[in-house]
Amino acid sequence: MRFDTIIIGGGLSGLVGGIALSLRGERVAIFSSGKSALHYSSGSLELWHKGGEEIAALAEGNPCHPYAKIAKESIGDYTQQVRDIFARSGIALYGDGCSNHKRITPLGALKPAWLTMAEYATFDSVDQLAGCRIAVGTIEGYLDFYPQFVASSLRDYGAECSTFEVNVLDIEGFRKSANELRSVNLSRILSGDRLVAFAAKVRGMIGNDVDLVLLPAVFGFNDPDAYKVLSREIGCRVRFVPTVSVSVPGMRAQRLLTNEFTRLGGTFVGDDKVIAATIASGRVRAVRSANHGDQEFGADNFVFATGSFFGRGLVATHQKVYEPVANLDVVFDADRDKWSAPHILAPQPFQRFGVATDGLLHPTIGGRVVENAWAVGSLLAGADSVSEGSGGGVAVLTALAVAEQISNKEQK
Repeated sequence: MRFDTIIIGGGLSGLVGGIALSLRGERVAIFSSGKSALHYSSGSLELWHKGGEEIAALAEGNPCHPYAKIAKESIGDYTQQVRDIFARSGIALYGDGCSNHKRITPLGALKPAWLTMAEYATFDSVDQLAGCRIAVGTIEGYLDFYPQFVASSLRDYGAECSTFEVNVLDIEGFRKSANELRSVNLSRILSGDRLVAFAAKVRGMIGNDVDLVLLPAVFGFNDPDAYKVLSREIGCRVRFVPTVSVSVPGMRAQRLLTNEFTRLGGTFVGDDKVIAATIASGRVRAVRSANHGDQEFGADNFVFATGSFFGRGLVATHQKVYEPVANLDVVFDADRDKWSAPHILAPQPFQRFGVATDGLLHPTIGGRVVENAWAVGSLLAGADSVSEGSGGGVAVLTALAVAEQISNKEQK
């Protein structure tokens, strides 16, 4: 089978790039090996912890950073494209695309965010918390959310916080089993009339002197408007906080983005890992997957969106770090002792390991540029998504920059 473009990796980068190319009329296939990092998403995309207005400083100080390989004047356009792609997929995003806002971590800390799913709690400024009456609730027996931590953190910013637990085992559909009290199970059961019944319980517990109710993000597996239903039925604003387990909104986003890609005519090959690429005369000619034996899939363009170590886009041995599909060149320190920093909370050098590319995000093999291939997202060398707060931005902006390059090339 042959396509215009094959994208290897079905996570955030792959799906955003696939949708962008499909909207431009490209015939695209995405190969996805299974769960992506979206299944554990915080609900936010981070651009840089200092905000979009200063992103040029990051790129100028680190010419190997992925942001340095994206035209600065295009970032505003790409931001709008991200919003449009998510919106057409049924996912509303909050954020203006330039300045950061604050989102809440599972343990209650406030972190900068660029764009956030509308159902999550966000604050434009910590000043908004002063005097705000907040009730932080959870479900009795649910082990992956800690309302006391969240409330304690928000009190430090001047909020008036209380906590509560809701027993749901008397709501039709639940059994007295710990297996039921997992995020996905809760989300599937707490819908429709049961969601309304849950809201009634909350309303009876918190009274009328509350400005904001915060709940764990275990609602809306199939309904992105669950927070609106809860707000209406409880009688005040309701927003969600990420949990420490799998992300229900993240899983929904994965499904909705995949659905939009296939609706546009894309071919999504799920649960099938690309295991090898055929390289000839400095170009990728085809790839082979685990489930299709010797069958080769050809294309004019190939995008590597396989992720970093988490997605097995990079593999580490005791001696080296390598890219397993095409043996693309990887930037890493030859001294194994320098891969990590002694203090666990310090920036870790291995976070910057990744595939080497030229200024247009073409990877290299043996130092030679592969002109019909591109690398995007966390597979790329040069970014430390943890210390920079840049993971989501690198994922979507590099995907859109590459989609634009491919589209322009095809039009020539």
